[in-house]
Amino acid sequence: MGPAEEIYSVSRLTRVIRSLIESGLPLLWVEGEVSNWTLHRSGHRYFTLKDDQAQLSCVMWRTRTVPGFTMTDGLLVRAYGRVTVYEVRGQYQLDVQSLLPAGMGSLQEAYEKLKHKLAAEGLFDVARKRPLPRFPRAIGIATSPTGAAIRDLIWGFSTRFPPAELFLFPVAVQGEGAAEEIAAAIEAFNRLGNVDVIVVGRGGGSLEDLWAFNEERLVRAVAASAIPVVSAVGHEIDLTLCDLAADLRAPTPTAAAALVVPDAADLKSSLTEKATGMRRAMTRLIIGWRDRLNGIARSYGLQQVTRRLGDDRLRLDELARRMDSDALRYLSHARQRVHAAGLRLTALSPQDVLARGFCIARRDDGEVVRSSRDIEPRLLLNLRFHQGGARADVLEVSHDEQ
Repeated sequence: MGPAEEIYSVSRLTRVIRSLIESGLPLLWVEGEVSNWTLHRSGHRYFTLKDDQAQLSCVMWRTRTVPGFTMTDGLLVRAYGRVTVYEVRGQYQLDVQSLLPAGMGSLQEAYEKLKHKLAAEGLFDVARKRPLPRFPRAIGIATSPTGAAIRDLIWGFSTRFPPAELFLFPVAVQGEGAAEEIAAAIEAFNRLGNVDVIVVGRGGGSLEDLWAFNEERLVRAVAASAIPVVSAVGHEIDLTLCDLAADLRAPTPTAAAALVVPDAADLKSSLTEKATGMRRAMTRLIIGWRDRLNGIARSYGLQQVTRRLGDDRLRLDELARRMDSDALRYLSHARQRVHAAGLRLTALSPQDVLARGFCIARRDDGEVVRSSRDIEPRLLLNLRFHQGGARADVLEVSHDEQ
């Protein structure tokens, strides 16, 4: 090595290479297949673009615009950015400022591939779809809180069926992570159980804009929901996998309200019409029965029955009068017999006997003296008169056989 030759340090040489590359290459587009896609917790995105002969490391800082579609390995994209050198590792990379799909072909291919897979599992079968409740009390909505879709939904529901409560779960409807947010909203509504039907959707857009509604994570969440799901994505010509898995597809967010809730004005008109019809029918029925009853009342048979009932009523009245008369006589005779019996009982009353001058003699043991043989001289007796009593000493006992 000659004394005139300059010696570079590794870092100096790397800086020179970086300067040459960055100054020599302008902003450019690079097309390739995505691999090793990584979303770092810092928010930066790292991936590799490759073709069949080479590969290029790429970085997309978190300050860059979020792609309008979901990045997955194997997707063909076009990256716009500047080639730069990462000095720490001494490697060049593409500093990506924006991403676009390389063409509709790759997205359509991914769409058809996933559609075939999920259809084979039965996620789109008509037999598994459930009818919506006729009068939902609460409706869960998963969409962007700032888009036109939410304004259309709120206007439609509040105009058609004011009694229904609306619960908004704000989510992103486009870009990376949108499918995860919408799926999480569906699962949250199912855990809470506070709604009768769930509406997911957004306004129209390109295939890239609507791609979140074609992601497997969201489609499976729609199919697994225990609460009926209505998909209202894009315009009528847009058909997403979410539409196929939902229990009902609304062609637009505006049309969703007409499919989910009845029109209160139509209900009121229908009820009024039915009530009027019922009143008319009841009036006809009453008139018909009244005419029938009047005809029966005028019939010969009923008149005969009426006359017979009148005769029977007279006979019943006569029998009632007879029964009253017989009952009075019976009661009078019974009263006389009771009075006579009372007189006899009074005559036999011990009190009446005592009042006539008799008395009752009892020994000290309480036995009534009925015969002189029940006593003996010097025995004390208790005497009971009509009024008062006395103690008597037996002086002499005589036995009178009569």
